Amino acid sequence: MARVFVALVLLAGCDQQKIALGQGGDDDARLFADVYTWKCEERTETDITYYNGVYSYQVSFEYAPDELVKRDLPAAGCTSGLDMFPNGAGSGGVNIPDAGNPEWTNGEISGTLTQQSDGFYFDDVYGKVQNCSYAEDLIGDGTALSGAGSFSGAVSPAAGTLDDVEISDYDLTTGLAYGAEVEVSWTQKGWQDSWVQLRAETDGDLVDSVTCNTGGSNTFTVDEGVWALMNSAIEPDVTNLFVTVQNSETTTTADNQRIELVTRVIHAAVVR
Repeated sequence: MARVFVALVLLAGCDQQKIALGQGGDDDARLFADVYTWKCEERTETDITYYNGVYSYQVSFEYAPDELVKRDLPAAGCTSGLDMFPNGAGSGGVNIPDAGNPEWTNGEISGTLTQQSDGFYFDDVYGKVQNCSYAEDLIGDGTALSGAGSFSGAVSPAAGTLDDVEISDYDLTTGLAYGAEVEVSWTQKGWQDSWVQLRAETDGDLVDSVTCNTGGSNTFTVDEGVWALMNSAIEPDVTNLFVTVQNSETTTTADNQRIELVTRVIHAAVVR
């Protein structure tokens, strides 16, 4: 995937005479703008049309200078154990110097990223409110940061479209049955990457996962080879499946810190 390097305007930041953060070659921060979709319907007097509408919008920011947790997709095929949806910045997480809670906007709506732990800020934009807008309309030209020290002015990429997600053979409450062959298909346009994640969840927490890079394909089969990467001894509340498309780029701030900017649309088999 191509990476774009852009010098951002230094709106606020750390005093390099006092502290030197993120001066190595590794990434220092990451912004995720995540839109989750579910099946919505549009009714007329004579017909019902189904489409993927928004049920959740979440924005998260991780800051761990030179120690950012890797969340890269496998180059090909599937791998187990990846946590692609962070709830912390890892052991290297530190708070943004000389900044409080950052803010974000996508041009239409705005919000505040509340600090959850050292170096991790989060906004569950809709909370329990679910709607049926289109993901690409909500994301617009991307999600921009402000009040984030050196990272102010960073903007996540614009979205493409994700439509017609179909997942065979699963229960709307408990998800996929262990070992079942499941066919997945979708249509997409304007995305760099697409991937599928099989997720075992208990009490809302991830306990096991398999993440598969679909290599640009619009179909995927959860077969015995995928299930073999899961821990069969785990008895989760739900075995969910996420179909995800994403655009990403990396930019460099005026004080030479690197931030990865990621826009994702995620279609979940089971909405929780």
